[in-house]
Amino acid sequence: MNIPTNVISTTGMNELHSEFFKKSHRIVFSQLALSPIEHDIFALFLTKLSKEQWESFLENKTPESPQYQFCSDVLCDWFGIEKKYLYSTLKNPARRLSGKSIGVMDENKQRFNFRSLFKEVRYEDGMLTITPNDLLINEYLCISQGHSQVPHKTFRSIEKEHAKRLYTMLCRFKDEHHTLHPQMIEDLHAFFGLLDDKGKLLKKTYAVTGNLVNRIIKPSIKEISEKEPNISFDIDDKTGNYGFSYVKKGRKVTGIKFLFKWRQKVNKQEAEERRKLAYQLSPLEAAYETYEKVKLISSNTEQLFFSREELNNLLQHTAPLVDRGKDFSTEFMLNYAIANAICES
Repeated sequence: MNIPTNVISTTGMNELHSEFFKKSHRIVFSQLALSPIEHDIFALFLTKLSKEQWESFLENKTPESPQYQFCSDVLCDWFGIEKKYLYSTLKNPARRLSGKSIGVMDENKQRFNFRSLFKEVRYEDGMLTITPNDLLINEYLCISQGHSQVPHKTFRSIEKEHAKRLYTMLCRFKDEHHTLHPQMIEDLHAFFGLLDDKGKLLKKTYAVTGNLVNRIIKPSIKEISEKEPNISFDIDDKTGNYGFSYVKKGRKVTGIKFLFKWRQKVNKQEAEERRKLAYQLSPLEAAYETYEKVKLISSNTEQLFFSREELNNLLQHTAPLVDRGKDFSTEFMLNYAIANAICES
């Protein structure tokens, strides 16, 4: 039987070519609920994925998008199980993945757009076949807004589904020049897959912030700290919480700031991948960076440069920045006026 030319086959772990997989910023911060095995199937696909595999399809030279197949030897190594357990381990997760939707944030409209994560995922006769949804090609290939580089060995060793999600987020911010800013409680509900496609909590118990913290945040941080030797978590001075602090408006907790740092700098392979993909910030991240730069303005502005685009982007994200504790005081707005003058000079 002839294998279709659009099939990308993997018969050995050496054909994966990488120690990590990439997740675009929009997928990292998407609304998506997966089981641990489903997470690992998705990671296997992303580890094999490359832009070159899609060039013919994107250039309209072939009518069908690539399809990915992984043989039993690869699956046994990836999931750390014997061949006789592959069917019971993968059959149902593969079936569920075929019907999974992912909510990707539309930055302009500040809402999630939902699409099928895959066209089809199936396991049969010792072969896992994944047919991606080509409508998500920009997200798959990390074409814009930067990406997270996730070491797949560590990722696979993490057992809890929410810990896998949080680990992916933390991997997004290995670069010392970029900071993970406080996450609003509502955003964390979406991030950890606790909402339906209408934005309603699947379990009302998570409306209580204490339940979110005790059942998801704390256990996730604990497992990551045990499995990833290159990351360290700090203790919050005010509360004694390990790895996070609260963001409050008055007495109400409105967000969580994760307190962590990477001990090891980005490795050469990862740095090269970031360079190739023109590592970019999301619009909200860029607004944070501009905000901090405006705050630095003093009588000496010779070393500062502002573009009209970044200043406009800052104003467009005023509301989410205020929600995250940023102060647009009179003093700050005077600095903003100076930044405008620098831009126009």
